[in-house]
Amino acid sequence: MRTQVLPLGEVDPALVFAPLAMLGGDPSTRLLPGRLERASPTPEGPGTLVAEWEPGRPEVRVRTAGDGGAWLAARAPDLLGLHDDASGFAPGSGALRELWRRRRGDRVGATGTLWHDLASFVLQQRVTRKESAQQWARFVRTFGVPAADAEELVVPPAPEVVARLPYERLHALGVERRRSEHLVAAARRVSTLLRAEDLDRASTLSALGAVPGIGPWTTSCLSAMTFGDADTVITGDSGIPARIAWVLAREARTDDARMLQLLEPHRPHRYRVLRLAFAPEVRPPRRAPRPSARDLRRL
Repeated sequence: MRTQVLPLGEVDPALVFAPLAMLGGDPSTRLLPGRLERASPTPEGPGTLVAEWEPGRPEVRVRTAGDGGAWLAARAPDLLGLHDDASGFAPGSGALRELWRRRRGDRVGATGTLWHDLASFVLQQRVTRKESAQQWARFVRTFGVPAADAEELVVPPAPEVVARLPYERLHALGVERRRSEHLVAAARRVSTLLRAEDLDRASTLSALGAVPGIGPWTTSCLSAMTFGDADTVITGDSGIPARIAWVLAREARTDDARMLQLLEPHRPHRYRVLRLAFAPEVRPPRRAPRPSARDLRRL
């Protein structure tokens, strides 16, 4: 077990960690007031990270355990968004400025847990939020291993495990053949990529983009969550453009092209704008396209 105390500055861990816990009943992640527990497969083996903080206190206590504990500990500052520089983000007026005033502690964290994130994204494709949450929970509990130092938490299966799974094992969890094949193909590719000491974002996403079933939506989600790129724009879903258009221009309906146009002045902070657009207080008109389940989980 390893423990470290990290200074927070103005970072609010509750805001940073919120996207990690958007799948209800996720056996690998638990977000409580003042506490995050996350169990992940790492290149060094299963590991658990527990972060604890108190509102108003300028520090967070991070404890890691398991064979992958040291690997997770080294990346804890990135997970907390402590290396995310938001100093150049200064919305001039309107709803976006007010959202940023209320949520200035939000930062774009980088999990570094490529396979954990990718497996979750693949299982979220082409199904409802409820279905994806159920399938992910069954997948983790069926093939994962108990987490160290975190009661009832389960580490998702390593890519080497998934790479050997026959379709029938995944079909029994409710995953149809197409996504099953995509998941196994992704596991095989990731097993190769993880042999590198450090993952380069551009080359990693390029390599994964060549895998069947891993398209722009999935790679952009990885760019934002795994690598912590504050300028990533997630395209391919009507829910996100509707939110962006409402916050930035009070437009009820739009598409990816219009969204990109509206976001252009906010480079290199476009994903930061996406996160703010999904704040609970943002309520587009009912006639606007509702955000999809996968959008809500990724922002």
